Amino acid sequence: MITTGFKNFIWQRFIEIDSVLKFPFLKEGEIGIQVGFDMINPFTSDIFLMHRRVCPSGQVIAIDPDPYNIEEARKIVEQKGLNICFVQCAVYADSGTTRLLMGEKPSWNRLYNLPKATVPISDRVLDVEMKTLDDIVKHESIDLDKIGHISLTINGSEYYALLGMKEILTHAKNMAITVVTGHQTATGNINGRRDVDLISALLKDYGFQIKFKRIHQLFWWGFIVKTLLNRKWIYGRKNYGILMAVKGNKKIPWYQSFS
Repeated sequence: MITTGFKNFIWQRFIEIDSVLKFPFLKEGEIGIQVGFDMINPFTSDIFLMHRRVCPSGQVIAIDPDPYNIEEARKIVEQKGLNICFVQCAVYADSGTTRLLMGEKPSWNRLYNLPKATVPISDRVLDVEMKTLDDIVKHESIDLDKIGHISLTINGSEYYALLGMKEILTHAKNMAITVVTGHQTATGNINGRRDVDLISALLKDYGFQIKFKRIHQLFWWGFIVKTLLNRKWIYGRKNYGILMAVKGNKKIPWYQSFS
């Protein structure tokens, strides 16, 4: 019989590996920005994986429009004394307000002005504020030179969020970006073009080197996790992917993965 202590040990080792493979060149003392996160499983939440990489002198900026995610994550941060700053809003190409369609799970939330969701959406709707990431960084007085990694996981809003990052992308010297994209549903169709093509072209224009892989093609999740955790849900179907982009002294290692 597997004990709770052994399970916790396995999870801790999994988290250590995942944080290295997911954010391989996010360094101690840098700033990590996570746009979109959920608290279904706090053990593997991106904001805590980032914090493992930048602590003790670095910081994580955690951004999400769902008050549940913010409140649950803040409890852990206050309990453990972590250096994570929360911003509750939707990140988009411009400022304003919109409606957030609440998914049956927090990770399925999506903005009203995006294509119809292919995942279960509840009947709950929340009015939320929209901001550009440029405005957030300016408001929080974040030093652009200290931003080591920006991760965008916002259910189809990624391209629009990048459009609101002109200052960040222009002045970035040594920065890595990961973007969930390559959606093969209506979510991945932006005015008749594929989201991954638009995002790739945009980041190349700002001098980033890029690599795109579908989730089942990644080393960690494409083989190791399938073998160890039997995550069959990502196989035998058309899956989204992850676009990895780097600039300056950041490089894309062959083993970089995503969860």
